[in-house]
Amino acid sequence: MRRFWKKTAVWVTIVGMLLTGCGKKETELDPEIDVADVIDETGQPDTEAPAEELPPVEMLSDLEAEITWWTYPVFVQDEGAEAGAYERALADRFSQYYPNIKVNVEVLDYESGPARVEEAIANNALPDILFDEPGRISGYARKGVLSDLSGLFTEERKNDLASPGVLSACQMGESYYMYPLSMVNYVMAFNKGMLETTGAIDLLDREGARTWDTDTFAQVLERLNNSGFRAGAVFCSGVGGDYATRSFLTNLYDAPLMNEDMSAYAFQGDVAANTLGKVKEWVDAGWLLNGSGETGAGSVEDFVNGETSFTLLWSLPQAISNSAALAEKGIEVVEMPYPSQDGAPSLEYFINGFCAFKTEEESRKQAAEYFIDFVCNGPEAAEHIVRTGAFPVRKSLGDVYQGNEQALFYEALTPYSGPYYGKGQGFETMRVYWYRMISQVLNGETAAGDASDTFVENANEALKGQ
Repeated sequence: MRRFWKKTAVWVTIVGMLLTGCGKKETELDPEIDVADVIDETGQPDTEAPAEELPPVEMLSDLEAEITWWTYPVFVQDEGAEAGAYERALADRFSQYYPNIKVNVEVLDYESGPARVEEAIANNALPDILFDEPGRISGYARKGVLSDLSGLFTEERKNDLASPGVLSACQMGESYYMYPLSMVNYVMAFNKGMLETTGAIDLLDREGARTWDTDTFAQVLERLNNSGFRAGAVFCSGVGGDYATRSFLTNLYDAPLMNEDMSAYAFQGDVAANTLGKVKEWVDAGWLLNGSGETGAGSVEDFVNGETSFTLLWSLPQAISNSAALAEKGIEVVEMPYPSQDGAPSLEYFINGFCAFKTEEESRKQAAEYFIDFVCNGPEAAEHIVRTGAFPVRKSLGDVYQGNEQALFYEALTPYSGPYYGKGQGFETMRVYWYRMISQVLNGETAAGDASDTFVENANEALKGQ
């Protein structure tokens, strides 16, 4: 099997799209590139021009197969393009190297997608490939429906990974069931104009990783509230975006979610009770909003519409996808990591990657591996990574955003990436217990200490498969 391992540069078109979309007014591009070749008369990136200039490719295999790829809507589309357009173009590009392999693409939505996969497992009607994250993928591995992708993890590949946590997130026992493409840390975002009006922006370090402590965060909340600005919500009406509330709560007073070897959940005791109690206190004071009826997506929407001063749920993909709406409202964003008691947060992060479902047809199995390898390691791998709004898991790809200031902030957060919790047994069940715990405390239904103790008891039962 031929694999792509060489370092590639990002296509200037996607870099231009990213920098324009993120609101950067002055863009420094490669001086050897004629910008006129990729910008049309409207001033927008000409996405057709590069495709016409692509060199002819070498056929890498004459394998004949038809496979199906399911993916969540992770990849950023060109402006005005319909959902799945980029994914289908990617599949067409793959077929230039493998002309006898047909790739059928279907884009799932985040609400019904997981149930759709479970239904496919029950009916033995699975796709060949799924683009997802380690939490769900590890669950499918435990069901015994995934192919072992260990053959793709050469020693060179392992040594090229940016973090040991990435490798462990892809592994179950001695086998690898997920092949990673990109990763990004979760952060929170503030309305810059509101910070400036209150003077709270002077409390923030805007350099490097911008780390800050809980006391400073409380001062910012107080200033925003005293000036009449509506706070962001501690949303907890469902699992969507719950990684943000976990990063927020576990960092405030250094109350870890799990113990060091991740054999048990540990968010309990005095520190956890103090954390939940403080958040309830801030909600009662109006410094935070009770989000027991709010979703993560709703929190982002409120922020983008200028209705709240901050959101706990933000990432580079959201910055890109909401750039036009923010610009229309005249909103500038200040992104910050979650505050922590000691100023050194342990952040949750998202990894994008592929899994392959088992099949009795060897040609389909081989075709699935060809496709995964092509997307992650092929000549346009850097573009695919940028389209996810995340960062390479491979060190050899370097700075795919070519010095973009916003992207450099996220890169600076990489050393603060904490343990990857998402692949533990019962993780999806734990997420339900997590948001219920927060909701019960915010609504005054359960005391903070009792709620965290109950959460840990239930989460550990799910972890043990009980």
